Amino acid sequence: MTFSVRARSLAALLLCAGLSLSGAGVRAQSAPPVFGNDADERGAYEDYRNNRLVTARAKAERVLARDEQSIVANFVMGAVLHEAEGLPSRGMHYLARARALYESRFGTTRQASGDLWKLHEEILYATQRLAGELEEHAFRLQILEFHDALYNPQLIAQRALTLMRMGRFVEARARAREAMASTDSDQRVLGQNALCAIETEAGERQSSFDACSAALTAARARPIPEGETSPRLAVYAYNAAEAAYAMVRHDDVERFALEATHHIEFTPANPWRILTRLYVDAGRTQDAITATQSMQRWRAAQPAYLRDQDRAESDTALATLLLVAGEPEIGLRFVTRAMDRPDRRGLVSSKPEQALGAHALLRRAMLRSAAEVSAEQASVTPGLALAQRAEAFGRMVRAWPDDERVVSVLAQDERLVATLRGYVGGGLAPLPSWMVGDLAEILGAGVFAVALGEARERDAAIPAMRPYHEGLAADLAFVRGENSECVRLVRRATAALPRWETMLTARLFALGAEAARRDGDLSASRALMEQALGKDPGVVRRMGLRIAAAVRAEGSDPVAVRAAELLGGSPRLRQDPGGFAVIVSREANHHRVCLRTPQGNTVRCVDMTPGPANETVDQGASRIGREFHREIFASRTGFAQIDLRSLDGTTTSGRDTTRESLRGMLQQTGDGTGPERTR
Repeated sequence: MTFSVRARSLAALLLCAGLSLSGAGVRAQSAPPVFGNDADERGAYEDYRNNRLVTARAKAERVLARDEQSIVANFVMGAVLHEAEGLPSRGMHYLARARALYESRFGTTRQASGDLWKLHEEILYATQRLAGELEEHAFRLQILEFHDALYNPQLIAQRALTLMRMGRFVEARARAREAMASTDSDQRVLGQNALCAIETEAGERQSSFDACSAALTAARARPIPEGETSPRLAVYAYNAAEAAYAMVRHDDVERFALEATHHIEFTPANPWRILTRLYVDAGRTQDAITATQSMQRWRAAQPAYLRDQDRAESDTALATLLLVAGEPEIGLRFVTRAMDRPDRRGLVSSKPEQALGAHALLRRAMLRSAAEVSAEQASVTPGLALAQRAEAFGRMVRAWPDDERVVSVLAQDERLVATLRGYVGGGLAPLPSWMVGDLAEILGAGVFAVALGEARERDAAIPAMRPYHEGLAADLAFVRGENSECVRLVRRATAALPRWETMLTARLFALGAEAARRDGDLSASRALMEQALGKDPGVVRRMGLRIAAAVRAEGSDPVAVRAAELLGGSPRLRQDPGGFAVIVSREANHHRVCLRTPQGNTVRCVDMTPGPANETVDQGASRIGREFHREIFASRTGFAQIDLRSLDGTTTSGRDTTRESLRGMLQQTGDGTGPERTR
């Protein structure tokens, strides 16, 4: 194997960039052959090998301008267009030409003079890698088999992953174990990672956790290459974190994901995205904001060919945070972009349909939440109520096509069952646990019941999954109108769910509160709603529910009195003198609105500074009403001082010079080829 191919195989152990960078350029660590018949050809190849990609392309173009048959120039152009410019299709065109030119001149043996055959090996390696990113799995397998018939070490782990993507799991496992028994140390570690991906996609919880943990252990133990100060662990730790999710080991999810953040590596396996998801689900909004900002910085550091591998998944992570924070209108932009511009799935084991269904379900939730916001604004906006209500209805209508998309994607039984099993490969992904219950309404009770029964049967040996399935059974009972059964299941599920599942627990409490109300048990309904609000007040809006409450003004301030009148018509409140209390008051220099429990405990208060001097009573009351809805029914902790550009990545998108400088340093730890992640 040539040095460059060996470097790529070593770099297959990374995929990310880090907080501390070290090491000399991998391609430059030894003196491999420099191919070419003249100074420009040799210079183009040497610049490429030493990561001077802009000058490498310029020299390759100069060669091709006078000689289109240059093998070296075609190879360099293909590699640079892929790695530096993120143009995989054009890159494949030049790689195919380089291979055809070589084989027409020298055949397919090592008979070429000197070390020239090593260039052929490198062309094949680059071609199979790019074919995988383009999801041309059958073609990639052909190239891998051709490569392995000629050169050593054989790329057995890469063949295992390709077979998995083709659905040939038995062969894939056999190849992974063959790689694990290889005499080549890189293949042994990559084979362990391949087995991790295979077991994850197959939905085998314990086997996935065992394989992914073993892969991480092997990566930790692997000797650190000369010139580097730490092992390359990002992909392995990322996969182990995903596998820990499958075993409902949230503490391990955080531990593994944090381990992956220690060093940025070239990979779409962005550990900050896992942490964003984990912290959103746990109701830790401030931590989720910090993780999202780090997620965008990690992504901005990636080379062009990797940045487009996870744009959509990063967009949906941000959109989910915005939904929870009560900003569905902004979040809609990101989830819609994710659906319009889906990620390439070449470096992950999941399929495009899984992401499409998850994104459609998220956008449906966004549209419904945005409709609720419009209805809230209409209720406190005299004179504009009709237009606002029409806008709310329009948003609800716009959500219907996403219902159909979800139904279409889940028409495959295995995908539906995997989704209801939760935290396993094969289902809708990425999908928050607190959104899975929406499928009961979308799919209907009959389909949902059959799939849930199979999911529970498959996970019968995993006690940690029982509260999740009981929570879904509560959703099913609610859709069927079995309200007392719903309340019973809610209480069982919430008593056993992990502490990390704050958002899911809140959803179930709110569901149980509404079921108890429909069953006439108002006392139980109030108690359950109080628990829901204590976990996540935004759940009331997202589910389109109302709180039983009495609204009143304290004192005679006209703005406070008028605000109380307007809030009496809020779609978030149902008039009930024995329920919660919404109290509007005038303090020394501001207005305050408080939501209190039936026992008088404060859920939350919102203070509002005075408006402009010429503000009318109606304008002031309307402003108070809008702010009440905005702050009470969302998890806005930490959002007050946040510039949203720091979350969507726009503050880093223009830092090309800085990114390229960082990229140069990162190239010193490898060329960015890496093991595929599991999701």
